[in-house]
Amino acid sequence: LKDSPRPWAQEETVKFLCPCPGYDRHFNVTKSFGAELIPVPMLSDGPDMDAVEELVKDPAVKGIWCVPKYSNPTGIIFSEEVCRRLASMETAAPDFTIMWDNAYCIHEFDGDFVPFVEMLSLCASCGHANRVYEFASFSKVTYAGASVSCMASSVENLAHFKSLMTFRMICGNKVAQLMHVRFLKNKENTLALMKKHGALLKPKFDGILETLKGLEEYGIASWSEPKGGYFISLNGYPHTAKRTFELCKAAGLTMTGAGATFPYGKDPEDRNLRIAPSFAPPETVAQAAGVLCVSLRLAALEQIAKERFGEVLN
Repeated sequence: LKDSPRPWAQEETVKFLCPCPGYDRHFNVTKSFGAELIPVPMLSDGPDMDAVEELVKDPAVKGIWCVPKYSNPTGIIFSEEVCRRLASMETAAPDFTIMWDNAYCIHEFDGDFVPFVEMLSLCASCGHANRVYEFASFSKVTYAGASVSCMASSVENLAHFKSLMTFRMICGNKVAQLMHVRFLKNKENTLALMKKHGALLKPKFDGILETLKGLEEYGIASWSEPKGGYFISLNGYPHTAKRTFELCKAAGLTMTGAGATFPYGKDPEDRNLRIAPSFAPPETVAQAAGVLCVSLRLAALEQIAKERFGEVLN
């Protein structure tokens, strides 16, 4: 990176902070480059900044992954205080980097557009203009896998990045770029389109959440209730997520694997499951939610029986 004393590949150890529950692809791409993944608890307003500020005292800690709006999978929005602490904190590594994946920045399905913190300007005002790289795309606006993506950063960072990319590609897909400009036109039209997407998504989320309410009387699970994004974060009874996943799979319900929302796939309490209801029609989503709830109850009963009576019960 622009402010790196040397390429990270030449560092003896590179560590990356991973707020969790979080996005498994972020964790896995970082792992693929040989970095050590450091879990950080995700709170209701963003990553635990007390933990982050302590961890960045280590010069081997080079960055953090962030999904600041409708975070995957919890659906939370980073508070202004969290953003300011990320932008202003002192770090031992001169090239500490925030990977700011603003994937769901206009993806409301319940209510009007919610403004978000403009992180590039905030970092610059705090004296750390080169700290953040922001990413976004239209993959959940127009065509998944065939749309336009973008990266934003400081002038210095972009100049450095362009110098690295010069020999990798001639240019972006200008046909796709022009198509998006002509179709979307402006912010107003884009948000109007997202309202239509939201109208399709909301009944699916409502169906899941309504079914999950049936678990409240048992006290064996908790879940997020997002206003946007594409996921619900579900915490079942401790030590039951893998078993719940197995039971769902046996009943024909496919979900993201248990543990995927934590670095190395290791959920310390084996509780978290990510629910992604966007693909199937509402009636199928409702049926799937029923299967999930039965599986959660059965897995909880099995675990409680083990805790109370030992392994003699099968």
